[in-house]
Amino acid sequence: MNQPNPMDAHKSERPDVTDTPFVEFTLTRGVLTDNGATPWTTTIGVGTPPQPLRIMLDTGTVNTWVTASSCTTEACRLHTAFNPEASTTFVPGRQAPTSVSFGPWGSMGVVMGNDVCHLNYEHAGQRSLVPFTEPMSLYLAVSYEGQQFSELDCDGGFAIPSIPCQQPSALLEELKNQGLIRHAIASFWFDPVRGEGRCLLGALDQTLYEPTSVNCLALKPLEGELGYLWSVCLDQLQIGRCSIGKEIDFVLDTGSSVFKGGHAIIHRMIEAITDEGRRPTTVTSEADLSSYPMLDLTLGGVSYRLTPRQYFMQVGPAQWDLGVQYLEGLPDELLVVGSVFLDTVYSAFMLGDGDHVEPSVLLATSIQSQVSISGVWVNEFGSVMEIGPLEADGTFRGQYRSDTGATGVYPVMGVADPDPVGNSIAIAFTVNWRSLEGPPDPSWHWVSAFSGLMQIQDGVEVINTLYMLQQNATESVQPWQATAIYSSTFKRRP
Repeated sequence: MNQPNPMDAHKSERPDVTDTPFVEFTLTRGVLTDNGATPWTTTIGVGTPPQPLRIMLDTGTVNTWVTASSCTTEACRLHTAFNPEASTTFVPGRQAPTSVSFGPWGSMGVVMGNDVCHLNYEHAGQRSLVPFTEPMSLYLAVSYEGQQFSELDCDGGFAIPSIPCQQPSALLEELKNQGLIRHAIASFWFDPVRGEGRCLLGALDQTLYEPTSVNCLALKPLEGELGYLWSVCLDQLQIGRCSIGKEIDFVLDTGSSVFKGGHAIIHRMIEAITDEGRRPTTVTSEADLSSYPMLDLTLGGVSYRLTPRQYFMQVGPAQWDLGVQYLEGLPDELLVVGSVFLDTVYSAFMLGDGDHVEPSVLLATSIQSQVSISGVWVNEFGSVMEIGPLEADGTFRGQYRSDTGATGVYPVMGVADPDPVGNSIAIAFTVNWRSLEGPPDPSWHWVSAFSGLMQIQDGVEVINTLYMLQQNATESVQPWQATAIYSSTFKRRP
């Protein structure tokens, strides 16, 4: 049977001009820990007035929950809590307190509650001037403990399961049932270098992926209590020259970070990656990662490659841990993956309509923001450098404004790599300290030459430079005194 391509329902150039309504979330990349949870969260206001909470948008659960102010365990105290007594719209549920399972993490004591969350809603190109309030039911976590919960870099999670879920609410399903969105689709775009991402409920953003690369994967439902997961068929998993398996149940989980699975498949993966234990699962130098094999996944006939730098997690300044973990309770041959793979693609999760459209997952080549040296930069002294457009031959012009030492506006001329590879740009420029305005001063006879690298560090665009400050030799300034070398770091000004 030919399955309709859900992409046809989302033809649009940009979300702000489409007639498809959607809800938008801005994602931020936080701390990556070894508990296997995603580092990506969004801030959502819950209650009235809105209480801001950092929330996972999680395709790997049926539990929509927030930490409650009544939760007093050690793990709870590490997170921001929702106070229902401070919300005028909170209505307690009628259900008795209960316990929900989080698998090997343990259980969470919860009570049901009803309140509103505040969402950024857009329809027919018009964004609501004030956040839209969406009523929903959710679990209030009144107890949880353990290292995994303690290390969670969020205050709760909103579920996006592949099956209907009444209580607690599944936000995507609720929005569709209420007619607020036309398409029950959750799309994700991540830029791990800049630490930013985007999630849309109800639409795709065709400016963030290559349309010709779309790969539509039919859902392969799991049986039993795992039936809510977004599972597809992994045609083949290859690590180096070693075939790990074919036609594997493969779960795409936005609430996870690493590869997780049953003992059998994880054992084979670790054996292949470490060459049967000859290579360690933790390295202390990024250069050591080059000795590890590539990881190739074939999905829907399309091959996706992960480098060691992508499937190892950097958990410290000089520590990379293998992102492949056993997860107790999973079937031996079931494999789950989170951000180590999803960070590399544009992904969308589409609920079926029970009629013409079957549940599916869409993968496409993600379009990342291009690095650029043009713009406004500020150094540690507060001096401002404006770099104009980069010409085809790599040359540029600009201005340097300083209020420290020499004061004035100075001409800048430079060169940069016009076709950079990766996420950095080599750059060199000169500053003539003869101000374009103001009275003359002694620095008019000085020049500087800067050389460095523009790159992204901890999500911030910076230009790290070394520069030579050269002045004229005079009777009072000996030649050896006329030259000095310094370092300076410029950060892009928003």
